[in-house]
Amino acid sequence: MPKRELMPRRQLNSESIIMKSLILLSITTLLIVSCAHGKTEHFPTVETQAEAAEVFVIRDNSFMGWGMSLKVALDDSIIARLRSGEYVSFYVKPGFHSLGVSEPTLTAPFEKGGTYHFLIRAEYTKFGFDIQRLGHQQAEIWLSKTKPVK
Repeated sequence: MPKRELMPRRQLNSESIIMKSLILLSITTLLIVSCAHGKTEHFPTVETQAEAAEVFVIRDNSFMGWGMSLKVALDDSIIARLRSGEYVSFYVKPGFHSLGVSEPTLTAPFEKGGTYHFLIRAEYTKFGFDIQRLGHQQAEIWLSKTKPVK
């Protein structure tokens, strides 16, 4: 029978400590990334706000998905990350633009001087979240119940 070599106990313990540390570091990094919120480097800017449309994207304050930030996509770029109960406002040039959660899913025309409101809701669908356009009165209610992202 071949002789079996055993690892010294001290080496086994140090490898175990290293492995536990790496797992803890990975989990911590994942939590920090999923909790990141605010505007990204792709946040839209316009030269003249009077020549643009103002857009509000509001995230509902439901408990579903409460612990994670959702990515707001505009024309194939992630422009912001919203926590539950936050909203972001920005200006876009007139024309058709696509909005969505993580990726654009809704395309709408935006007119110069117009104001547009969209709500991200937690839904029990295969995607988990849905974006929909709001009327002015509904938007005012939601804006009063949420806070702007910085």
